[in-house]
Amino acid sequence: NGDRYEGYWVADKRHGPGVLHCADGSIFDGNFDNDEFHGHGLYRHISGVIYDGMWLKGFPAKMASKLHIVVENTPMVIRQGTPFTITVQCLNDENEVVGDEGREIQITAGFKYYQPSKGSALFDMIEDVEDKPIDTPFGYQVVHYPLTNQEQENDGPSEEDEEQELSQSQTQLDLKEDEDENQNNKEEETKEGEDGEKLAENEKQDDEKEDGVDNSGGGVEEPDEIPNNTTTETESVPLPPPVPNCRSEEGVCVWNEVYLAPAPPMYRPFVAMEEAENDKKSSSRGKPAINKDDRRSSIVSEQRRQTIHDPGNIDRRGSVNKGKTYTATKSNSILDKMRRQKEKALEEKYAKTGEYVLMVHDVTNPPFLGRTIEPAFLLLKLKRPEAKKRAKKEGKKWDTSQHIRRSMVATEGLED
Repeated sequence: NGDRYEGYWVADKRHGPGVLHCADGSIFDGNFDNDEFHGHGLYRHISGVIYDGMWLKGFPAKMASKLHIVVENTPMVIRQGTPFTITVQCLNDENEVVGDEGREIQITAGFKYYQPSKGSALFDMIEDVEDKPIDTPFGYQVVHYPLTNQEQENDGPSEEDEEQELSQSQTQLDLKEDEDENQNNKEEETKEGEDGEKLAENEKQDDEKEDGVDNSGGGVEEPDEIPNNTTTETESVPLPPPVPNCRSEEGVCVWNEVYLAPAPPMYRPFVAMEEAENDKKSSSRGKPAINKDDRRSSIVSEQRRQTIHDPGNIDRRGSVNKGKTYTATKSNSILDKMRRQKEKALEEKYAKTGEYVLMVHDVTNPPFLGRTIEPAFLLLKLKRPEAKKRAKKEGKKWDTSQHIRRSMVATEGLED
């Protein structure tokens, strides 16, 4: 069969110390018993695995049967743009680390698989995609997601910086709304004495302006420009290189500086999620809508009712104050849109926040002694960059004894 043996024989069987040169290139130097590896021996497998230890009837006394990811807590929380470290151990059935050398281990990542709806463009192309869903022990399937050890620029804004920027934008919006309100008040002072029908017509026009409709020109009012400091890259960005496989050392593999890369264009799970959300929105739009004219007339009627029951709710012109409801709604919608823009910018630069699955497989080829050990899975929880902690400025502490002494001195001066 191409094997070459140098050693002792008993009854035409390898028995005792010897060296076996296998046809595939593997070499065993050790003890034999009844033509099997038995006792101490050093085996250099063609795959690169090296085992030096005790053997029992052809197999290592301690043979790895499963992979284990060393982690303190599950799911493992990671941050956008921040590298993390993965340590994997080769264990036997007794959860002991097996010190074999050179076993090839691969780590990959996956995202939850969403079945596309029939008739969609994604469903039509699903059969042409080679990447098939992978079963996990978490009750759902995943498809591969790019994992890399290529360094990413971590110059993105923190949550605190973004909140501060949004707060500044909110202040600018408030100032702009105050200016608009003052301008409206000046215009209203020149229009005193209008009757109730004119008042209702003005309220209706105000509502239409807030809805983005300008009846004066018959066109659509352009929405307020939202400050956006992010730049959009139109050029396609190549996918980063995957994390290279690791060869075990004393039964352990370690990967440092690992990142979840940004999603590739038209990534299937994300497209399916968007389609599901759009279907949900379209189904919600199918519900009976409230007539816009009826809504406006009900608002005007409610305002007139408040005018009668609450005279204090009338301004100098005699109109009803709408309060901060519309202003807050408009500001909140603008701020929500700004946050969505920030999140989109982060997703273009980093991976999308959410739950991922880390997968570890034994890809030793050919398998060591014809056996592939069981894979390991770990949940990853990707969150936004952690906010930077700012040092608090310590002010002067209140000294009660000093305050009492000063009060006593002032009292004695008054008595004198």
